Amino acid sequence: MRPGTSENVSFTRKASAERAPAEGPLSRGQGSLQREARLGGKSSPVNANAEARFRKNTDFDVIVVGSGLGGLAAAAYLARFGRRVLVAERADGPGGYAHAFEAGGRYFDPAIHVVPGADAGGTVDELLTFLGVRDNCEFVESDLLYRVSIKDDRWDVPFGAEEFVEAHVRAFPREAAGIRAFFGLCGRFLEEARQVPVRLGMRELGAAVRRFPVLFEHRMRTLGEVVDRYLIDPRCKALCTAGWPYMGLPPSQLSFELYARFLFTQVHGLYHCVGGFQRLVDAFVLAIESRGGVLRYGTPVERITLESGAVTGVVLGGEPVTAPVVVSGADAWQTFDSLVGMGNLPTAYVRRLRSLKPSLSMFVVYAATTCDLAGATHETFAFPDPDHDRTFRGILGGEAAASVIVVPTLLDPSLGPPGEHLVTSTALAPFDAPWPELKARVEDGYLGLIDRIYPGFRDGLTFAQSATPLTLRRFTANRDGAAYGWENTPAQAGSKRLTHRTPIGGLYLSGHWAQAASALRVLVSGSHTAQEILRQEGETDVGPRW
Repeated sequence: MRPGTSENVSFTRKASAERAPAEGPLSRGQGSLQREARLGGKSSPVNANAEARFRKNTDFDVIVVGSGLGGLAAAAYLARFGRRVLVAERADGPGGYAHAFEAGGRYFDPAIHVVPGADAGGTVDELLTFLGVRDNCEFVESDLLYRVSIKDDRWDVPFGAEEFVEAHVRAFPREAAGIRAFFGLCGRFLEEARQVPVRLGMRELGAAVRRFPVLFEHRMRTLGEVVDRYLIDPRCKALCTAGWPYMGLPPSQLSFELYARFLFTQVHGLYHCVGGFQRLVDAFVLAIESRGGVLRYGTPVERITLESGAVTGVVLGGEPVTAPVVVSGADAWQTFDSLVGMGNLPTAYVRRLRSLKPSLSMFVVYAATTCDLAGATHETFAFPDPDHDRTFRGILGGEAAASVIVVPTLLDPSLGPPGEHLVTSTALAPFDAPWPELKARVEDGYLGLIDRIYPGFRDGLTFAQSATPLTLRRFTANRDGAAYGWENTPAQAGSKRLTHRTPIGGLYLSGHWAQAASALRVLVSGSHTAQEILRQEGETDVGPRW
């Protein structure tokens, strides 16, 4: 394993001999939905064939609700083990937040811009290889981990655990000891976390606390609490915690555990999917369809049917479709409140569900410019000042306060017309703001922020379009347009989150409502869900070991 991350996996190459298909690469063809057809409409000739298979066979081993990356990963994994899978998606195409769109010859990824673990031996690389679709995705490494801009200060943060730490030391040499101590603590925390058993009984708990003191001392702390113990300079603190927008909360509220896991996963390399991340979605679709799976678009699940406390299938278009296992990649609240019914859940589970708080949503600006963006980098965290709490209050007030600015055409010029750069601004945003009145002002504010980072950007502006939290809710049905599933506080980290298994027999959760959100964690969540199902069905060799 690479130091500082728990995301790497080793794969056993022997799968269930009777149920697992061959492991060679799958070819594009009858099982693949072409990118152009999917982006242009809800069906294609290939999808029509899938519809025909669906009409002839309404009895599946597994039904997956939602085709976000977590649902697709679970479905592809189960199809890899010979399960007959149906994926039902309410939108017109697959991918959830990874479902791309095109405008005037410009290709935009709505939310996912890079993933870790796409290099040889990384999690994404090995998962795609295991599913037989690795050759369908090409990845290129990003230029930096990220750039941080705070007022007039700018810092470039490189890849590599040691290089990452030393870049912070060079920026703030007087804080060198504290910087090394803080990031060293992150590494020790993760090392101990990897060794702790997933489930601890009361008898084992005391011994575990003594054996893993760093983990148990810090697992319920915020990132801000831990940083304050080691660093003094506010600017240094701001730089060391600059990635917080991708976790949805400022350091004073964000789980230290979740931030450490997120950061040390990213630091070893981030990769863009050439042609856009719809290619990654397509690869999972191919892995499903080529093994007999069916995907239905524009088909919301109306209800999850139950009998004697266990699932029997779902209702689609007023018709029952049967399966002994249902995986929901949808919003957990919607799953239980609308599809299952709270009255079918144990009281304690309902109480726990109601105690969980969803994350903030996002305001996203998609833009294009003829400006050459001299000196640009792929990803920049832009803040107005070092006080992240003040920035967060501005966000909650509907201001264009801070953003993650991505220029994907630096890594992949094919995404835009010749002579143009595409630029995306992704910012946290509250759901309950008056967005119809605020949208134009906030969009203008973020265009101005991009122009501050890249002077001349607005002079060459050729395209601008934005999405509010209302847009996110409309396309995903996520409660309050949540961008990251549950809010990433210490009270909702680790074992405090919902697990893949639910109190309903045969019903499982997948995606960022079951694990902390990031593109990689969502893929891992889908694989973990599939493994849990396979173990429950008696499989002993379930593929990857995490």
